[in-house]
Amino acid sequence: MNAVTKKWLPDNVIQAMTEKALGHTPSNFSATPLSGGFCSAVYLINADSEKLVLKVASDDSVKVMRHERAYIPTEVQMLKLLNESADIPMPKLLFYDDSRTVCTVPYFFMSFIEGSPLSDNKDMTDEQGMAVQEEMGRITRSICNISAGKFGIPGIPESECDSNSEFVYLLIDWLLLDFEEESTQDLPGITPNDLRKLIKSFSGVLDTAAVPKFIHTDTWPGNVMVKDGKLTGLVDFAAVLYGDPIMSHDFHEFGDAPYPGFLRGYGIPELSADEKIRNQIYRVWHRLGMVVERVYRKYSDPGMYEWVIGEFVKEVRTLETMRIDEVT
Repeated sequence: MNAVTKKWLPDNVIQAMTEKALGHTPSNFSATPLSGGFCSAVYLINADSEKLVLKVASDDSVKVMRHERAYIPTEVQMLKLLNESADIPMPKLLFYDDSRTVCTVPYFFMSFIEGSPLSDNKDMTDEQGMAVQEEMGRITRSICNISAGKFGIPGIPESECDSNSEFVYLLIDWLLLDFEEESTQDLPGITPNDLRKLIKSFSGVLDTAAVPKFIHTDTWPGNVMVKDGKLTGLVDFAAVLYGDPIMSHDFHEFGDAPYPGFLRGYGIPELSADEKIRNQIYRVWHRLGMVVERVYRKYSDPGMYEWVIGEFVKEVRTLETMRIDEVT
C-alpha cells in the first residue's frame, strides 16, 4: 500500500547506498520495492547473491504524527538492543547511515527473514495457527521481560513519564492533537476533550502497571513472517515503547479477547480485572491511532482503514461502560 510517508528512490541512488553499506560494488544488484508496511519505503535488495532489506525514512517535508518523529533511529536502536537482550527470531542490523550524503534521509539495511507475512497465508491449518499464536506469546513475553527506566517513546525525550497513566494520557493526547491539526472532520463517536476526560478517569487502574517494560505495539500479522506453516521471524521494530506489557499489540488485537494460544505462550491463563480495563483503554488507543494515521498517510486507496472508524466508536462505548471514577 502506497502512502505519502514512503520515500521511493531511483535505482542508481539505492545502488550507491548499497555500495556504501557493503564497502564495495556488488557483483550483481537489484532492488525490488516491497508493498508491505504503511509508513516507510522498504526494498528487497539482491547483492552478491545475498538478500538484504533496505528501509528508508520519510522525507523531511512530510508531516508525520508526533509519536512517529523518531521511527527510523528508534528501529535501529531496537534492532541492536533486542538482538542482544531478547531471545526472539528477528533481523540483524547490518548498516545505518544518517549522514544524508548518499541519500537525503536516514536509512538502514537489515538481514532478510525467510517467509511471507502471516497476513498473506490464508491456507494455514488450525494447528499451525495455534502454534504461531503461542510463539508470538513467547516472543512478546521475552520482549516484556526487559525493564525500562521510564515510561515513554524511545528517541523522544519529551515523552518520558513517571507513571503509566501520565504516559497513556500523553499518547492519546498527542494523537488527538494530530487529528485536530490535520483533519477536516469531527472525531467519530466522542469529542476529543471528552475522550481526554474519559482516559483521565482511569488513572488509578492505569497505575496498577507500575514498572515500565519494553513493549512491541505493532506485531500485526503483516509483521509476522511464516514459512511452511511455521513462524520464521518478526519484522518492524519501530513501534517499540516503554510501557505496560498489556499494551503489547497481541493483547488488544481485533477480536473480543486475546487469542488463547497467545496467552498460553505468554504464560498467563487470562487477564485480571485491572488488566482487562487497561486493555480496553489500549484498544481505544490502538483504534484511535489507525483513525488518525489515515489523515497523515494519505493512502493511495482513500477507503483504506475506513472500517476502523466503527471499531473505534465501539471500543469507546465499551470503555464508557467501565468507568470507575468521575472526572469533575
